[in-house]
Amino acid sequence: MFVTSRVWLIYTLLLVMAIPWYWRFLPSAMTIVSGVPAWVFSSLLFSAAISAYTAWLLREPWPSETTAEASDE
Repeated sequence: MFVTSRVWLIYTLLLVMAIPWYWRFLPSAMTIVSGVPAWVFSSLLFSAAISAYTAWLLREPWPSETTAEASDE
């Protein structure tokens, strides 16, 4: 899989959710989860999701790498 508009859309959505700008509009913004405010927990969770998504995208070589390997043979 290579970079498409769908990939950028998913990255954008994950990044928007990872940045806690919207928490100030929630009435329970300072709820404590596992000893930290909920917005910290949310940011860490979505940061891990961004990392996992990146790892999933990189599970195969880029298309340019596979064509370069094929032309070397």
